[in-house]
Amino acid sequence: MEIAVIGSGMAGLAAARILKEAGHQITVFEALSGRGMDSHTIEFDGGMIDAPLRVMNPYLWKNTLSLATHLGIKTFPVRTFMSCSWLFEDKTETWLTTSRSPIGNFPIINNRKGLQQYGIRLVKGMLQLKTAIHRFFKSKHQNITLTEFINKNEIEEVFWNGAVMPVLYTICTCNPETIGEWPAKPLLVFLSQLTNGVELLRLQGGSPAFVSKLIEDITVHSGAAVTNVELQGEQVLVENAAGTKQLFDRVIVATPTNKIEDFINKEQFAEDLALLNQFRFEEGDLVIHTDPTVMPPKRKDWSVLSYMMDRKFTRQQFTVWMNAIEPSLVGKNPVFQTWRPVTPIDPKKVISTVKLSRAVVNAQTVEVNQELLRRQKVPGRKVYFCGSWSCDGLPILESAVTSAMQIAKNLGAPLPFVGLKPKVEVAPELGY
Repeated sequence: MEIAVIGSGMAGLAAARILKEAGHQITVFEALSGRGMDSHTIEFDGGMIDAPLRVMNPYLWKNTLSLATHLGIKTFPVRTFMSCSWLFEDKTETWLTTSRSPIGNFPIINNRKGLQQYGIRLVKGMLQLKTAIHRFFKSKHQNITLTEFINKNEIEEVFWNGAVMPVLYTICTCNPETIGEWPAKPLLVFLSQLTNGVELLRLQGGSPAFVSKLIEDITVHSGAAVTNVELQGEQVLVENAAGTKQLFDRVIVATPTNKIEDFINKEQFAEDLALLNQFRFEEGDLVIHTDPTVMPPKRKDWSVLSYMMDRKFTRQQFTVWMNAIEPSLVGKNPVFQTWRPVTPIDPKKVISTVKLSRAVVNAQTVEVNQELLRRQKVPGRKVYFCGSWSCDGLPILESAVTSAMQIAKNLGAPLPFVGLKPKVEVAPELGY
């Protein structure tokens, strides 16, 4: 079939590659001048800055890594040490730094202050969380929110709000105010897998290498937004702002749902739009910069992941030290990515600011997803919708790939990459 894919983010590219390998003729439409998935990746100081940085647990990102492996992309292991610091006082004080055990790769506290002041509370919190998660998965009542889960269980505040919640904010890229609405189950699965000691992986060449393989031998119309999608008999007309008009047998819309109404025929797809319009999105700034004030005051406390927060856990920010995790930046001036900064960053040291958007996940969106999946399984359907918003939403890249796989199954395309293990090479020297 002739199939159009609208959007070249992870969901669109994964759908395009799977269907291309199944023998279909694929055309990708992208509003940006480049490719959606790696549109924010930049070269800096002779190295590469992937924005956002993508580090993957092989259990939680299994489909994403399997697809990369199928395309011949290798990975290398990274160790994401973390530090936590108190902010908004007379001085910034680092209260916790962690490393990983040589055997088993389990997180361990490696600073004296963390052990003396918070060691017992952190260990107690970890045990309480493990017990609560075990009890949750044995319960028949798993359709609860994260807030309801916390209210049902006693977990040390410093451990939960100081170490666990910052990680969830980072992975979910959402507001702390809304994460409590998330269904608890996918978040608890994530936390269970995160602490199992497995090494995290990065793709060699980062997002650009992945995108180049995904889009290989596929026709791409970029730099012009799609302006019209409408049914015409047994086919679907797609038009873009550059004047391209083409009829397709099937169309896959892989854009955020809040953009679809801009181009799709509102009368023909009224029922779909009624569902899609129930999703809401959040936006936040990812600032790429060279300002070290976002890191602990003592260089010895710097970690790959730096979390800063006030003692009441009402304000927090998260920073990645890029040199410690990107081989092409090792030995060069420190470069950082800070998600939703709350402390001032020197404007002269800002390299770029990226606005990221993601769907809010709650009980309502889960029901909407189930209804949308049911509709898209109807034989003879011509237009499909997929994206990271159309699954549990965690992790965001994996949800995008899983969504594309669901569409491919509906179209009868095989999934030859499922279950492939990542090809892990020796880790390059990184600047820990």
